[in-house]
Amino acid sequence: MNTKVLINQLSLTYSPLCNYDFTILKKDPIIQDIIERSSLYVIAQRPEMRFDNITTNAAEKTIEFEIRQHKNKNVLKCKVPLFQENIATEPNNEILAYFGSHDKNFSIKSTKTSLNNIHGIKFYESNLDTESFLLWISPEKFLHNYWENLLDAEIKGNIRDFTKYQVHYVGQATKQDIWKRLTGHDKLQDILSLEYPLIYGSLPTHEVVILLFYFKDNIQIQSFGDNSNMNEAVDCFLGRNLPEQRTIFLDAEKALINAMQPKYNDELFKNYPKSSDGLYNHNYDAVSYTLTDPITLVYNKGEIEGGLTFLGGDTISIQDNTTMELIKCKIR
Repeated sequence: MNTKVLINQLSLTYSPLCNYDFTILKKDPIIQDIIERSSLYVIAQRPEMRFDNITTNAAEKTIEFEIRQHKNKNVLKCKVPLFQENIATEPNNEILAYFGSHDKNFSIKSTKTSLNNIHGIKFYESNLDTESFLLWISPEKFLHNYWENLLDAEIKGNIRDFTKYQVHYVGQATKQDIWKRLTGHDKLQDILSLEYPLIYGSLPTHEVVILLFYFKDNIQIQSFGDNSNMNEAVDCFLGRNLPEQRTIFLDAEKALINAMQPKYNDELFKNYPKSSDGLYNHNYDAVSYTLTDPITLVYNKGEIEGGLTFLGGDTISIQDNTTMELIKCKIR
């Protein structure tokens, strides 16, 4: 008996970006190169996060801070060595930090000890010019770099308490670059204009977040019976019969929309898995989608949790081209 299964793992291409940061960073050619492989995105909302109680330890050459979020009683206590592979590598050089805040009344001159209410930190080596720039972090970029093992740090607390996103819209950009698709995006502008801030006094551009995804892997598992076509078996072994990435992205968009029914999506694909441009005509016995980051997508009737293991987290499972269900995974 022939069977054909496709397992799809979705990962963040870049750290979650609030609309304000995305508007600035999307113009950077380096950022454009990084996010170029993204063809699926989620527009969501969460309360602003910030760095508080920022201090430096000259003897240990570290920076320490807390990550806090409005209406979140939890705290992350973080300690980061300044001299490591992806920050600075010359211990004899001076490291400078530039602190940015969304608070227009913020002034570093009035700070006597630790710094609070900081939303971005830029690190430089020796002086504050473009050539000396080392790294920029927001709270979310720091956490994403940490779980991706791009930054060495000590963190006390549960990261998952800070990575929950209320989903407003799911979309795809398979015919143009993602930053072009999101420039002047009608639904993004509607969300920024119509959604109330989660926290009084916050601006929607600081709360509304763009999550960009790529496929970390597409794993096709196929078995062949006695009467199978040998050429088909060879094509499978060589990876020739895997659908185009565009087709899988289009199908993933439909699966996520059908599962979460986002408020700002006009087409909810209620007949999914049936479609003319997804995986329906590829006749899989099973298709699955899972998130491989420790984030949670929250929607009206539930949530989808991602996981850092190879298997990911909660799984959207499509069986025999007819039924779809969300299979919950116990996240550790």
